[in-house]
Amino acid sequence: APPRPPAAPAPATSSLPSSLGEFDVEQLRTFEALRGPFDRDQIRSFVGRRPWVIAGRLAKVLSVFQQTRAAWDADEATPLENRTRSAALRDAVAGLGPVSVKVGQTLSQRPDLVGEEACDALKSLQTKNRPFSNEAALRVVADEFGVAVEDVAPNLAGRPEDACLFSHFTPEPVAAASLGQVYRATTRDGVDVAVKVQRPDGLRTVAVDYACFAFAWGIIEKWWSWQRSLRGEGPFDNGDIGDVVDTVANGIFDELDYDMEAENADRFRASLDFLGFVDVPTFLPELSTNRILTTEWIPGAHLEALDPRSGALMTQLAVEACTASLVLTGYVHADPHEGNLMLRDDGKVVFLDFGLMSRVDPDIMEAFAQGIRACLAEDYEGLSKAFQDSGFLTTPLRFREDKTTPYGEAPGGLAQFAGELRDAMAATEGGTSRFGALAEVLNGILSKRWKMFTPPYVLLLIRTFLTLEGIAAQVDPDFNIYEMALPFALRRSLAPSSPEGVETLRKSLLTEDDRVRWDAILQLLGDEEPAAAAADEDAPAADVGAALTAVVGSSDGA
Repeated sequence: APPRPPAAPAPATSSLPSSLGEFDVEQLRTFEALRGPFDRDQIRSFVGRRPWVIAGRLAKVLSVFQQTRAAWDADEATPLENRTRSAALRDAVAGLGPVSVKVGQTLSQRPDLVGEEACDALKSLQTKNRPFSNEAALRVVADEFGVAVEDVAPNLAGRPEDACLFSHFTPEPVAAASLGQVYRATTRDGVDVAVKVQRPDGLRTVAVDYACFAFAWGIIEKWWSWQRSLRGEGPFDNGDIGDVVDTVANGIFDELDYDMEAENADRFRASLDFLGFVDVPTFLPELSTNRILTTEWIPGAHLEALDPRSGALMTQLAVEACTASLVLTGYVHADPHEGNLMLRDDGKVVFLDFGLMSRVDPDIMEAFAQGIRACLAEDYEGLSKAFQDSGFLTTPLRFREDKTTPYGEAPGGLAQFAGELRDAMAATEGGTSRFGALAEVLNGILSKRWKMFTPPYVLLLIRTFLTLEGIAAQVDPDFNIYEMALPFALRRSLAPSSPEGVETLRKSLLTEDDRVRWDAILQLLGDEEPAAAAADEDAPAADVGAALTAVVGSSDGA
């Protein structure tokens, strides 16, 4: 058998090679001091000592924004089939780097914010980004493994196979993401693999963009506080926005650590092994470093290459996996866009790219589980309580009649919020079937009267489910994400792990003298007595037979 490739040597003393194609190596080398876990103070101090870098970046972003906006407006009168502004928008976002691409990927699932045309343009950022040069990519591979560029693979420079790192390496990338690009290769013992190479300027761009966001937000916060003080409204108090910026930056910094990504993948696979239909690519540590990640090549297809039936299957499996992660395991893939999902030839859904992950505490898992059940049952009191438990609503509640009045105590308490939530959901298309509709109700309607926050921990979770819902809508316009999530939500509700959840379940199912509340159990399972159903003919009747089977098994023991 051919000899196995040697174990990856330790990184060279110099963190970057002497040349990297189109990249300024000396400029990038300075920022290598920031490599590692996200350190808010270190990054702000480091970039803050280089004000010209922040000024230059802000000027470039502003210039690109103005040019793109002007091109977009100028194309408004052009017939749709002749417009070029979508391509211009996509190229502009891609040209601004990884952080901009991440924002664009998220907005591509929010037509309510940016419109259908912009969404269609931005969706291509999920699978087809602007690659960097192959010269730079091969230089990174060679430097990481301590070999000459000519010795990466024989097909690239005609070197003998036994002198090369791989037996074959595609001359062009097969995919380009925001922070890296992927090549297909074959190891010297004949294994087909995917080799992800990190963008040389990824660290610098992420650090500078974070510093720019933090700097800009600091100015905006002071301006708003000053404006509020002039109106006698007190200081600006949406302080969680700064934490949100930190949370996003922290997640993207994690994506730059390929060693961590490999560990995340193993943990994700183990956490969902009980489902039986989820897998991740096997990691090859001997051909991986902090900047190079080599995994097995997956025989399968992405959504765009699947027939409608297979596409629907992959979407269903992905939603079930992410819901189980959210309410059962607490370890969630935070970037499940189309480019990171595949249906393998054996019918399993395969998740790719584990740099961006979310961790959910048990009490929050229980709050989300209760929220899913309550939304599907149109139990708006329960849904409102779930919002408060998960931090979307303040405790105590703060309410105002309109924007001209200060926040104060809500006269009707949580019941008042639940009533307004019920009315808003009824008036919003897809209110009880689309996660995006719920986001529209909270952000576009209720937040005008109620003090609400987007907790930093939940930001990536929102991204996860908005992305999945956008994928699902392509294969099934009637897809109901809450119905798909219900079996796992019930399982969590019936097996709480936090003391608060145990006490809530106990009070729900037992009276104060420890007698079983059969009516509550039947209501939880959506199987109320006919007399109760007849008393309210308009009450929603959810078919939870499949959900109950998933939780406790079928009557025949299956």
